[in-house]
Amino acid sequence: MMMKNAQIPNLLGLTGCAILVSMSISSCGVIPGTSVKRIPPGYVGLKVQMYGSNRGVQNATISTGKVWYNGYSEEIIVFPDHVQYYILSAARDEGSPIDESISFGVGGTSVNADISLSYFFNTNQIKDFYGKYLKDPDEFKATLVRSELRNCFNQEAAGLRPEDIVGTKQRELLTSVQNCLNQKFVGVGVEFDSIGFVSKPRFDSAIEAQMTARFQAEQQAIAAQAQLQVAQAEAERQLAKAQADAEAARIGASTVNPMTIRLRELELQEKMIQKWNGVLPLYQGGVAPFPSFDPKPATSANN
Repeated sequence: MMMKNAQIPNLLGLTGCAILVSMSISSCGVIPGTSVKRIPPGYVGLKVQMYGSNRGVQNATISTGKVWYNGYSEEIIVFPDHVQYYILSAARDEGSPIDESISFGVGGTSVNADISLSYFFNTNQIKDFYGKYLKDPDEFKATLVRSELRNCFNQEAAGLRPEDIVGTKQRELLTSVQNCLNQKFVGVGVEFDSIGFVSKPRFDSAIEAQMTARFQAEQQAIAAQAQLQVAQAEAERQLAKAQADAEAARIGASTVNPMTIRLRELELQEKMIQKWNGVLPLYQGGVAPFPSFDPKPATSANN
C-alpha cells in the first residue's frame, strides 16, 4: 500500500509534464514559432537566419513548394525566377499610382520621360544580391532600379543635344543606359534585358519650340536640296539630249551626197506607191485645169 502511495507523486509528475508538452503544442500539431511559407511556381526562396552564431543568408535556395521555418529567428525572402517588367510613368493609371517618371539632364536642360524596362535575377546569385543590398525584389525595384536608372541616364546623355534623344541617337542612348545598369549589377546576378521610352520625352515648352523650328528648317533644307538635285538632273538630261541631237545632225550632214539624195527619192516614191489606191489622176501637169474664156465678143463667120 505504501508502494502504491509512493507511485502517485511520480504519476502526477509525468502527467504534469505531459500536460505542459500538450500545452506547448498548438491545436494543429505545430510547435509555436514554427511558420510555413508557400513558394509559388516561377519563384525561389532564400532563407535568412536572423539571430545566433549562424545568422546571415543561407547558402542554398529553396524551390517551389511549402517551406517550414522558425518564424522567430528565420525569414524567407522570395525572388522571381522569371523576367520582371517595370514601367516608370507619370500616368497614375499605368505602372504605379504615383509619378515614377525619370528626369535627367541633357544639353543644359532637363528632360522628363516615361521609361519601360525588363530585368531578371540569376537565382544562383541571389545570395550575393541579398547579402550586398539587403533588399527584397519589391524594395529593389522601388529604390535601386529607379535611382541607378536616373544616374545612368544623366551619365550617358551628357554631351547630347535635346533633339538627339528624339532623333537618330535615341537608340544609341538607350543601349548605353542598358549597358551602364548591367555593369552596376553584374556582380550580384541582376541583368537588364531591355530599356525603352514609353512615349516621347518631355521638354520645357521653350525647348520644344526651338526643336520644332530647327526640325522644320532642316526639313525645308532637305526639300530644297532634293529640288536642286531634280533640277540638276533635268538640266543634265536636256544637255545630253541636245548633244545627242547635235551629234546626229553632224553625222547626217557629213554623209549627204548624190547617192544618199537619190536613195531618199526612191524611198519617197516607194511610200507614194504604197499609198496609191489604183486610180489615175483626172488631171496631170503643172498648170491647174481650169478653162479660160476670151472676154471679147465672138464675131460671126460672115464678118
